[in-house]
Amino acid sequence: MNLIGRMFIVLIFIMSIMFMSFSVVIYATHTDWKKRSEETSAKLKESETHKKQLADARDNMIREFNEELSRRRAVIADLETKVEELSKENKRYQDELTQLNEEKEKGIASVKLSHESMQSLRAEVDGLRKDLRKAQEEWARLNTELVAKTDEAHELALQLTNYRSVGEKLLQDYRDAVDVLKKHGLKPQPELYTGIPPKGIQGLVTEVRPKGWVEISIGEDSGLVRGHELDVVRNIDGRSSYIGKIKVERTEADRAAATIIPEFRRGTVQRGDSVEFINTAELTAR
Repeated sequence: MNLIGRMFIVLIFIMSIMFMSFSVVIYATHTDWKKRSEETSAKLKESETHKKQLADARDNMIREFNEELSRRRAVIADLETKVEELSKENKRYQDELTQLNEEKEKGIASVKLSHESMQSLRAEVDGLRKDLRKAQEEWARLNTELVAKTDEAHELALQLTNYRSVGEKLLQDYRDAVDVLKKHGLKPQPELYTGIPPKGIQGLVTEVRPKGWVEISIGEDSGLVRGHELDVVRNIDGRSSYIGKIKVERTEADRAAATIIPEFRRGTVQRGDSVEFINTAELTAR
């Protein structure tokens, strides 16, 4: 039972005493006044004593009520303070939550951007891998080609060394031959002594020029000199046709220029015709 209920009980008790007193007064009118008066006085004293006890109890209850009220107010004030602190803390948490949500959104955007960048980088890496693979294949091809060229260069170097040795020997032979010719009073000019080309010489017509000039694929290295006469033959399907005769006018190491001799012309000289020496003297002897 709370304090207010106790106060109502006290008030009801006091009202009951008052009604009881009225009843006693009414009853006294019908009984002995002295006896009733004594009894009433005794009861009144008892009632006053009880009333005083009730008043003391009421004062105690009021004091307790006030003390309890003060305690409740203090508790309420403390609770209000705590509520205010909790409100502030809640607001702080709300701000932090808002900030965390913003950071989360930024993080999601950053992750999405990173994912897109990763996709782009992955595509770029795939392209670079393809380029690298092509470059490796090209490098392997070039390396193979380099090895082949290196081998070819070594082979050409060996051939050059051999050619130089042969050239030095031929030069020495030429010098020895010139010395021998000089000792016998002869000039080192073969065209002064013979117009017959080397036996078995053979080449091709490489170009046909205006005014009866032609170029052939053999020269000084094959033994040709100015004044040699060669025969032009065309080979078609295993059959040979005589075209005419040419006379060497200029020579180089691997080619020569000649003119067509008109009186021996049997056809038109063309590029690709064979050039050789046909020894008519040997044919007649046979």
